[in-house]
Amino acid sequence: MRAPEGFIETRLIDPFERHVGPIYERGDPGSKVFGLRIDDRHVNMRGVIHGGMLMTFADAAFGQAAWDATDHGDVVTLNMQSQFLAPAKSGDWLEVAPVLTRRTRALLFLRGDFLVDGAPVFSVASVWKILGQP
Repeated sequence: MRAPEGFIETRLIDPFERHVGPIYERGDPGSKVFGLRIDDRHVNMRGVIHGGMLMTFADAAFGQAAWDATDHGDVVTLNMQSQFLAPAKSGDWLEVAPVLTRRTRALLFLRGDFLVDGAPVFSVASVWKILGQP
């Protein structure tokens, strides 16, 4: 199963994230869309994407967005709030366009809605720490 036209594979450097990928992206830093083709590794016994997989994809996509926002600075997740809205199944294309809603010297605030065929299935708001900043 492939990504839609225009998406390229995201270079994942975190060892854990490489187990759940590939993850794809399109667009320029600050306005990228990230995508994942859900496969049988990602679903639960009911055949829908596992909540932990959704949160892992969110952390990876938002981490890439935070990394772009800091010109490849070191960032870590401080907080992630999520809402599960609808099921998604194996074969679905899941995508998100993270939005930087606020930035301070030491913190980034990101949010995004995860969509399948334009319909929201998951929503996240997160706070990221820029390491080395008080």
